Amino acid sequence: MAVFIDPRICDKEEICELTKVCPRDAIVSRDGAIVIDQEKCTECLLCLKACPYLAVRLVEDLGKPLKVNKGAHILKLYGAKPGRIGKPQLKDANFKKRVGTKPTLVVFWGAHAGVITPFVREIAKKYKGKLRVAYIKIANNPKTRKKYSINTTPTLILFKKGKAVSRLEGVRHKETMRVWVEMNLPKAK
Repeated sequence: MAVFIDPRICDKEEICELTKVCPRDAIVSRDGAIVIDQEKCTECLLCLKACPYLAVRLVEDLGKPLKVNKGAHILKLYGAKPGRIGKPQLKDANFKKRVGTKPTLVVFWGAHAGVITPFVREIAKKYKGKLRVAYIKIANNPKTRKKYSINTTPTLILFKKGKAVSRLEGVRHKETMRVWVEMNLPKAK
């Protein structure tokens, strides 16, 4: 079964997790869009399952009315509807100063990051006082993006005493993110 990426759904971000999912590297950026190279595609359908926005569709569905409930799909996968972060707190200019004092979970924000917003808010609330949670929008902060080699969003990096100690890339299930945070938080004395 051949697949395609529906341009009515895809957000056309250059940083797309699907490019990492395909074992044949058939998902590529071409002319400002994320597309499937049909010559490389083996029709394994991993991309069909992996796209959080349901933009990958079967060719047999081409021309059929679009019946996609992205919110319901994301709710099923991640336990919450996508959200918005509001105003990012970090920038290239203040990054080092704001991340240097206490343990900080930095969310590098970009394509698909809205999916994890409810979870990030939950973590901030649960660990208030022990862990600072801060956001940085990668599109507006190229120096920080380059310094920490951010190639996928969202990327979460945990900083302790100003140094990156652990990172988690891409949209993950909320339990995976919860366990990652708990494993990397400083233990209570």
